[in-house]
Amino acid sequence: MELRQLRYFIAVAEELHFRRAAERLHITQPPLSQQIRALEQELGLVLLVRTRRRVELTAAGVSFLHDARTMLAELDGAVAAARRIDAGQTGRLRIAFVGSALLSIVPGSVERFRRSRPGVELELRERPTADQLRAVRAGLADVGLVRPPIEHDAALHVRTVLRERTVAALPAAHPLAALSRVPMRRLAAEPLVLFPREQAPGFHDLLIDSLAIAGSAPRVIQYAPEMVTIIGLVAAGTGVSLVPESVQRLALDGVAYRPVSRAPRSELVAITRAGEDSALVRAFLSETSAQPAPASRDTKRSTAMLPPDSTTPTRRP
Repeated sequence: MELRQLRYFIAVAEELHFRRAAERLHITQPPLSQQIRALEQELGLVLLVRTRRRVELTAAGVSFLHDARTMLAELDGAVAAARRIDAGQTGRLRIAFVGSALLSIVPGSVERFRRSRPGVELELRERPTADQLRAVRAGLADVGLVRPPIEHDAALHVRTVLRERTVAALPAAHPLAALSRVPMRRLAAEPLVLFPREQAPGFHDLLIDSLAIAGSAPRVIQYAPEMVTIIGLVAAGTGVSLVPESVQRLALDGVAYRPVSRAPRSELVAITRAGEDSALVRAFLSETSAQPAPASRDTKRSTAMLPPDSTTPTRRP
């Protein structure tokens, strides 16, 4: 039995006229009649009674019509569902991210993705970089958003989705907050508040190495796993920190953000499994952007009237 035969039978049963059914199906009448006879022969029963003037359904034909409609409706539903999955319009997408990504591309990317694909279930989870690498590699997460550098892994594909400056987070009353741009060597001499190395080894080492090159050996006096905790400790005067520019969106009272001379660039990369061809993954990555995060209003206000490399004190930190 062919699907074509079911569709032909339904058309004749609904029209009760072979010519009209043939016109509806955009075929000629002889092959339509042949396919109905072949279907009846295969089933071993009569579905339609034909006379010169009319076509009628037999009792078996009435029953078969109901079941044929049900089968085709279920098949059409299955085909439509498969097409939605193939087009990235349904299914589940598991996204992992480092905490600082919540202050840059994650909210906008997720909002645009949800708006364009409301039928997709999103599973969002904050994870340290090392955990994300393991999760994506093991198929427990579909996309990871981490701070590089990370070790090369042939099982993973890496794509840069954000590039931004690294800035100093300072207590508002700190002497360095009076500068429009902080020299790296002066920042390196201050007590630091930083995230633990095991959380993002590559990015941690990048920051420490940049500070070490500038002058004295960096002195980390407090580790904190969450970016909001780091900024809170800075506000409390515990120390200073070096953070991605998008962290300026954490505009806590008592904290000033300043550009840093010769600070390393901060990146955010999306990691996926090598060879990943999921339409959902492709669709989410298309929503991400490689544009720098905007500066905070505080930084714009304090530096707008100064030349790019000025270290002239500002009146309002």
